[in-house]
Amino acid sequence: MAITLRKLTEASEIEQLEAMEGKIWDPSSAIPYHMTLTMHKFGGLFLGAFDGDEMIGFLYSFPGYTNGETHLCSHMLGFLPAYRKQGLGVKMKWLQKEEAKALGHSKITWTYDPLETVNGVLNIVKLGGIVRTYLPNCYGDLDDDFNRGLPTDRFLVEWFIDSGRVEARQAEGAPRRAYDAAPDILRYEIVDGLPAPVAFDTAHEEPVLLLPVPAFFQQVKQADMNIASAWREQTGELFTSYFAKGYIVTDIVRDEAVVRYVLEKKPLSAVLG
Repeated sequence: MAITLRKLTEASEIEQLEAMEGKIWDPSSAIPYHMTLTMHKFGGLFLGAFDGDEMIGFLYSFPGYTNGETHLCSHMLGFLPAYRKQGLGVKMKWLQKEEAKALGHSKITWTYDPLETVNGVLNIVKLGGIVRTYLPNCYGDLDDDFNRGLPTDRFLVEWFIDSGRVEARQAEGAPRRAYDAAPDILRYEIVDGLPAPVAFDTAHEEPVLLLPVPAFFQQVKQADMNIASAWREQTGELFTSYFAKGYIVTDIVRDEAVVRYVLEKKPLSAVLG
């Protein structure tokens, strides 16, 4: 049966989200029904994915206010394990874009771990989000498999849903660009099969810079936490430094051992198109 995606409008649908969170993540961290229902009544946007009548995924967001600007905060997106890696997350985000525009929003924000590059490809490459804010230890110490043992540093993604950049990604996909002249600002070497950071440089001021990170960070964590910690520390310092200089993450280049974030120093209007 085909998967359908739609906006959730009934309280009975919102009530299912607490159980869904428990199935996808940790039941102890699920947001209580009374809170999601309140968010729904006062500006929240809730989307569901259904296999027949069964909810198999969801996305929810709520209005936010930062630096005098309103936007939609996209807080949680998840699918049951059997429905992952089927492109449903991208489809759900495009539906979120249309529903958010109907509510009068022009920007959606969310966070993700910059060392989790599968999420980076979705957020930056496929959807056309940009990043210019680094949040150190955003959620404090978390004791789950993906976060245990490291600070929960996060990127803040800004998704300008009215921009030419985002409209083009939805209509045409991501353009292929070459960055052959752009220097790496972090040097790494392969140690026992793992990419390990060696040294970094904050002196570069070229218009386009590349910042390598591990292609498979969870594998690095499982094999060597010292190397994983070094990646967190060094990339955190670099992103913080270059965002302060006006650089914006605009793209990702994939390689075998690493992926490279593309940082460009140009006006936001030129990035958004």
